[in-house]
Amino acid sequence: MRITRAQRNAVAEKITSLERSFYGRGPRNVKVSVSDDDPISLVVLSLDSLTVADAVLSERGHKDAVISHHEALHEATKADFLEAIEEIVGSPVSAYLAQVHPSTGYAVRVFVFSDLGDFDDPDADGS
Repeated sequence: MRITRAQRNAVAEKITSLERSFYGRGPRNVKVSVSDDDPISLVVLSLDSLTVADAVLSERGHKDAVISHHEALHEATKADFLEAIEEIVGSPVSAYLAQVHPSTGYAVRVFVFSDLGDFDDPDADGS
């Protein structure tokens, strides 16, 4: 499997669009990198991804609330992000991880592609 520069650019555009749609604003910039080894990982780093409300909570000592809010958003929108990435890349995602740093606003999404199957599916045979 190979992820091209054009696909990486399409991923950056789609992540920006989805974040704008779900969060009310998009990140200032998105950086996409891909590993060379199996399993292939596609890492998307969104810069300045906090909303104004997130920033206020963080500045006033409620960083856990920002993390909880984004964890809930990540879970609620997971299918949308997976569908978009799988459509662009043309392969199923085996594992998806997402997190935000409540002070810096850096948000990371990691999409893993593996022949071992879906790591999140308890019925998948990963042995």
